[in-house]
Amino acid sequence: MNEEKRKLTYVLLAVFVLILVSVSWVYASFSLLGPKDLGVEYTTEDYLSALEKTGMQIEFEGMNGVELEEYMENVGKESIDDYNFEFSEYERRQFALNAAESTALLNEIAPAFWWFDDLQVKVSPDGTMEGSSTADIKRLKEDLYSDVAGDVPIPLPDTLNIYSKGKISITNNQLNGEPEEFKLGAVSLPGKYMEEESVDIMEDYFPRIYTVVPGLEITSLTSNSDGEFVFDGIIPQKVSVTKKQV
Repeated sequence: MNEEKRKLTYVLLAVFVLILVSVSWVYASFSLLGPKDLGVEYTTEDYLSALEKTGMQIEFEGMNGVELEEYMENVGKESIDDYNFEFSEYERRQFALNAAESTALLNEIAPAFWWFDDLQVKVSPDGTMEGSSTADIKRLKEDLYSDVAGDVPIPLPDTLNIYSKGKISITNNQLNGEPEEFKLGAVSLPGKYMEEESVDIMEDYFPRIYTVVPGLEITSLTSNSDGEFVFDGIIPQKVSVTKKQV
């Protein structure tokens, strides 16, 4: 095992030892009781506003607009490998999204393929960001982290409620984090696992979640004093998703 994988295994093992030694009510909070509520609610108007600001147009199996929205309300989880994704008409876009718009976009843009449910994000005036969701650990391992999932010598839960707080930014697709708090269900990750060495490992692996979109270039992702996420980068303006022919 190379040094990078050894360090990642050390961090993950420490995390999941906490899960194994927790009492049953805490274990239930990992996935059964729902993620932490940050008080962020959104409407269809928030989602449409976010799409307008980003300029993106989504087409799924020939559906878009209201028809696609109604379909997505009832569809279950789908495997990324069962579909073809075509990204085109890339443009540089600069925009700011408030908490409701950001939360709406993250939840609704691709719910059938997204690895996080009931996700909420928000920014405090001092730039501190908070995020809460139920992570689909099983699908994350299969879709993004199959090369390292096998290095963890204990079983992982299929879903896990996570909460994070800290100052985060992205520059030229590279994540930079200053974590203040990280929770797995009701259990806080000890501070020693949020020190520089562990954070560096997270910064190496987390970008897989957004660089799964080919050609995506995040020049900068920061926040402002109005509690908005501020984006500057190159993103596809058109996304077409079609089911693969068997």
